[in-house]
Amino acid sequence: MPAATDHPRVAAWLHIVSGLCILLVMSGTLAWVASSYGSSTLPEGVKAILGTVGLAVGTALSVVAGLELLGGVALLSGKALGRPVLLLSSVFQLANVPFGTALGLYTFWALLRSR
Repeated sequence: MPAATDHPRVAAWLHIVSGLCILLVMSGTLAWVASSYGSSTLPEGVKAILGTVGLAVGTALSVVAGLELLGGVALLSGKALGRPVLLLSSVFQLANVPFGTALGLYTFWALLRSR
């Protein structure tokens, strides 16, 4: 079991791994969607709507993944920016049931109790 002072570092590493996993899954999904639906017989209007929704979801996930990577690296580097960025990304992760919820709750516990 980690010492009380190690919990923020564990949370930072978990956010780094989470951010990398989000980017990896998103890349694979984008490659699959591009290869599957590029030449599909869907009407052009439907393709446009799906593309717009996909762009919005992809952008939101990229921002969350970027926040997690930025916050994790900043906290491990001892920068003051790391703590609030990880807390913000934890708020977004709460909706990612069950793993993001557990990560968000653990991060809140680890970062808010160590003050």
